[in-house]
Amino acid sequence: MRGSRAAWSLLALGLVTLTLPGASSGAASARVQVASASALPRGAQVVPGSMNASFDLVLALPHDAALRGFLADLYDPASAQYRHFLSPSQFGRRFGATSATVDALRHYFAGFGLHVGAPSTGRILLHVSGPSSRIAAAFDTPVETVRRADGTRAVQFTHAATLPGDVAALVRAVAGLSSVAAPRARILATHAAAHAGAPGVCPSAGSSSSNGPNVLGGYTLQQQAQLYGLNNAWAKGDTGATQTIAIYELGVYRPADVAAFASCYGITPKINAIAVDGGGSSGGADEATLDVEEALGLAPGATIDIYAGPNSGSGPTDTYARIADDNTASIVTTSWGTCEADPTGNPYAEQAIFEQMAAQGQTVYASSGDSGSSDCAGVVNNSLAVDDPASQPYVTGVGGLSVTSINPLVQSVWNDGINSGGGASGGGISTLWSRPSWQNAPGIDPSQTMRLVPDLSVMGDPGTGFIEYYNGSWGPVGGTSIGSPLMAGLTAVAAQACGVARLGFLNPTLYAMANTGYIDVTSGSNDLFGVGAYSAGPGYDMASGLGSPNPATFLSGLCPAAPGSLSVTPHVTNTRPTIGATEPTISLNVTSATGQPLANTTLTISASVSSGVALIDDDQASRTSNGNASYSVATDASGALSFSVSSSSPGPVKVSVTYQGVSIYATTLQFVSAAARVSTRVRVASLAPLVGGFRLVAAVSGPRPSALQYSINAGRSWAGFSAVTRSVTVTRLARGRTYRVIVRAVVAGQAGPTSAAAAVTTK
Repeated sequence: MRGSRAAWSLLALGLVTLTLPGASSGAASARVQVASASALPRGAQVVPGSMNASFDLVLALPHDAALRGFLADLYDPASAQYRHFLSPSQFGRRFGATSATVDALRHYFAGFGLHVGAPSTGRILLHVSGPSSRIAAAFDTPVETVRRADGTRAVQFTHAATLPGDVAALVRAVAGLSSVAAPRARILATHAAAHAGAPGVCPSAGSSSSNGPNVLGGYTLQQQAQLYGLNNAWAKGDTGATQTIAIYELGVYRPADVAAFASCYGITPKINAIAVDGGGSSGGADEATLDVEEALGLAPGATIDIYAGPNSGSGPTDTYARIADDNTASIVTTSWGTCEADPTGNPYAEQAIFEQMAAQGQTVYASSGDSGSSDCAGVVNNSLAVDDPASQPYVTGVGGLSVTSINPLVQSVWNDGINSGGGASGGGISTLWSRPSWQNAPGIDPSQTMRLVPDLSVMGDPGTGFIEYYNGSWGPVGGTSIGSPLMAGLTAVAAQACGVARLGFLNPTLYAMANTGYIDVTSGSNDLFGVGAYSAGPGYDMASGLGSPNPATFLSGLCPAAPGSLSVTPHVTNTRPTIGATEPTISLNVTSATGQPLANTTLTISASVSSGVALIDDDQASRTSNGNASYSVATDASGALSFSVSSSSPGPVKVSVTYQGVSIYATTLQFVSAAARVSTRVRVASLAPLVGGFRLVAAVSGPRPSALQYSINAGRSWAGFSAVTRSVTVTRLARGRTYRVIVRAVVAGQAGPTSAAAAVTTK
């Protein structure tokens, strides 16, 4: 959640332009833009003089396509790579930047008198530091020293930054120089004036027996446990004891407040504070304290690692990279971010880090923002926008709800209204990232091509929020800041209950649970600024995502599928569909050798055609080469799976479903043209037995067929006979055996409906 919404003003004209020294290398190569500049936020001022600063070069990765393929296989139970997580050094060797890339960049920037550090362990980032005047020379653009509204100083490009083309080709993004606007916490507080076991009762936090917010105006840990299904897990001793939660912070938490919170609930916390680039900035203490108390309270057995970096320059990016390279945390939570459209370059820097985290099996949650569907309000404008990093493809975005009662459950999308000075749950459509293959659920338009946010929602309204202890007093706190550490706590408990060290990137699993894991949220809107979007409705929506975790099914649904022998029970609605008519649906029930459902497991579906284009679930994203289709569809909690198939041309479509690379089901659908649909009807007029055979005479009504066919094995195979004589003598059959004969017509290559069966016993 954000604090104040600062308006932005354009940089004043006539700023002092630095005199740039000539490039020491690469001068003959045409320059290419690698970073942009943005307007100064309100309250920021340009001040004279140079200052020391640091930034990150996000390195171009040589095997991007292979990395995407690896990540797809890593979370696909049908793959031999399923859950074979990498270490940071393995990631660096397999997918990181080459030594040649690092050496070339080191040579270039050192030539301008800048210090170039060692690459990150994952070989994603290269840290560079030095005087801003030398940074300006390296990028051939002015760099200004700016004093932010909070008094801190930072540096920022005033125009597009460039590098020589051969150097620019080695850089994916530049983080820490495009904007002095800092990521903001997503917290709204309405404070009052002033262990490894399950949490005990904490009277100071208010009563836990009410069905709505208690007298302090929020919910206790016990009420949250009831709401999200932790009670049973705690009773079984599952408190997240096998897990480590990394909390991403750009501020400094209050240890004394966390200690008082833990003491009141009877929790003995295990907390490690890790300083990145010197530690967190001043401010943000309420956000940091909330994050620790929420995650610690719901997963009291988990280890909490607090990573705090400075809220300026390369600090935000360096903090994510440190979490990835340390790789001690199984779960990562962040309640800090900025609008996706803020042109800092950080989204692209973060993308590579989140890919590394996914490859290592780290689960990442991010709050979706508190400016509703206009996440850039106060940064760019009030137009539709989403929050980074919640919109990142390898991050789970968590929205906020107003929960006015937990029994019976009454909840809606959180939106206080701008006139009241409040906020609303962030959500909408990304402008940076394409819709991932796993983002399929009822309510999602198959034609939507971009990433949708949030993925799910939990409590977030400060009026019905969480009771924290801060600055010496107990009181309610809200914003989508609640959601990310709350989900981290739930996930830690689930991982212990599932008996796995890491659950990993969870979005494929979360969307596989679309019909079973959530309570649908169908009321409310996140349209804070009156721009017309978005409202809650049945199924997925961009106000509440998939809904809120169902206490009866959500935690167990997070457990990864276990490979094994499978049994498949299929049902096909129509094996001879008409082009343009209702698409045939194939439904499967998949169980293990012991009869257990293969729950929440992604299977690979392929559809191949000899001509035309095949689609699965009418989604253009399923189309592959030569008109074929390939898609991932997940089973639900009962092992059921359903999908549709369409074709643009008449003819056979071969459908295959695979698990772990092995086909578990296959069928062929025979699509027919609407214009060529056969209306000719055929029946068995007479059927006379012969020695080892029979003589068949057919009766035909309707248009004259080009051929007739008969079958003696229920249609598994057909043999033709004359449409002129309408008769056929069949021999070489078993003597004294009864055969059931069916017939059909063929018109213009299309087969018509089959007749009723007639029985004959050979002599």
